[in-house]
Amino acid sequence: MRLLLFLLLLASAPQSAAEPPGSGVLRLSHAEFVTSDADTPPVAGWQRQALPDNWRLQRPEYSGFAWYRLRFPMSELPNAPLALYLARLSLAGEVWLNGSLLTPDVRYDTAQGMGSQMSEEPLYLTLPPGLFRLGENELLVRLQGTREIRSGLSAPLIGPTETLREQWRLRYAFQVILPYVILVLFLGALAFLVAHIWHQRRFHLIQLAMLTGLLSILGYLAIDLPLARADQQAIRILITTCMYWWLCLIGYRLSGAHGHTYPRLLHAVSLLTLATTLALWALGEAGDLLWLITWPHLLLRLPVVVLLLRSAWPRRSVKYWVLGLSTALWLGTQVQSYLILMEWLPWDSFRWSTAGALPFCIVLLFFFAERFILEREEAANQQRIAIADERGRILQDMHDGMGAQLITALRLARREDVDKAAVIRSIEESLQDMRLIVDSLDLTEHDLLPLLGNLRFRLEPRLSALGIRLEWDVVQLPELTYLTPASALAILRIVQEAINNAVQHANAGLIRISVKPATDCIRISIGDDGQGFAVAAG
Repeated sequence: MRLLLFLLLLASAPQSAAEPPGSGVLRLSHAEFVTSDADTPPVAGWQRQALPDNWRLQRPEYSGFAWYRLRFPMSELPNAPLALYLARLSLAGEVWLNGSLLTPDVRYDTAQGMGSQMSEEPLYLTLPPGLFRLGENELLVRLQGTREIRSGLSAPLIGPTETLREQWRLRYAFQVILPYVILVLFLGALAFLVAHIWHQRRFHLIQLAMLTGLLSILGYLAIDLPLARADQQAIRILITTCMYWWLCLIGYRLSGAHGHTYPRLLHAVSLLTLATTLALWALGEAGDLLWLITWPHLLLRLPVVVLLLRSAWPRRSVKYWVLGLSTALWLGTQVQSYLILMEWLPWDSFRWSTAGALPFCIVLLFFFAERFILEREEAANQQRIAIADERGRILQDMHDGMGAQLITALRLARREDVDKAAVIRSIEESLQDMRLIVDSLDLTEHDLLPLLGNLRFRLEPRLSALGIRLEWDVVQLPELTYLTPASALAILRIVQEAINNAVQHANAGLIRISVKPATDCIRISIGDDGQGFAVAAG
């Protein structure tokens, strides 16, 4: 962890470091500065200002507009375009070179919402040779800043396009493109997770963490929102605190820890952080400094990292080692961001927290993809087992029911003294049992009524031919999740046997079947108007 912090501090070297000799890059490390809300640079009031200029250190209570004037000489005009590179310009600003506006599409913050989001984007501009002049040249920057959000200006660099484009590309890739890459990875992981939820029909804590993680990533993308920047910071804190809260709980469970002290402490600190953020936001104290109240919550993520790494060793699991190390890397880059916010590192240092999240998101995608694939394989295996069991059940039902009846019919047919009607009746019973077996397989959405309807459709013509009327008193039934093909077949056999008994022994003219839901079951009643029989006294 100390080595990681050292590397992060080393990577946070100020952007104002001198360019290497012979690079042809001019670094403008000093400017003239004046605060003014005017649309044009004022005539008087200019003061010398070293760059980079951190407003929070130089003028902590100021919110509004300011002008920077940077002058540099040119002994000869360039014969090819040059480039202007600004590592950081915050919050938003317009740039002129010798009176020509280079950033025409900049929008400033208003009461209706945020303007151009330039704070996280390094600025790279191509400067045609015709914009320069022999002798003194003038670069003007009109900057909007506020005391609520870290505002200021880095030292501009002017030089060959290829040289400065490489610097710009690196920073742009990590701070602008990388969040979109993480968003794609997060969406991929979320897709596997949604498929898992759809398959399992269960909702867990990880779904909440993924949802808040997705919202947190969207909050860092260049999306125009009708919000003030301070309000956006408060919303980010609320969302990301919830995300880390749930991620810490998930990591704690994955590590195999079973104690209650850490979860209770995490719950308490998380709720306190959320409550404090809401209170300060309501009091109008929102801003990026509000992140500092989350320091205790940041420190609570360290035990989870330690537990994950410690649990990886006895499991001999590369997967858990990678998860723990990627979480440690992410935590270290978050610490670096906090140190920048506390002004312990240079104001325009490269912020690594987004890049630090990339390995974790890759591991997260792998976790969910692996889990989805394994569960699909397990589901396919369970399906194969279920099919084999169902085939065995069907064969057993056919052997015990229809098979036994067909054997009886065959034996009857081979006897010369047996009435033909008895043979026909035995064959009909075997056919009816076969139809019951087929019907029981068509168990749609655990609904018993279609199966009883099929039975009625087959029996009613037979009963009508015998002069027996069939009455049905059936209402809509709830879904019977516990109903299986085997239990459905048993119910159909019981109903059919009851009807057969009424036909053969009761001399009935009416058979009534009632199917209604009871308190915790389904009640099926079968009655007739035929003659009963006396039960011998016990």
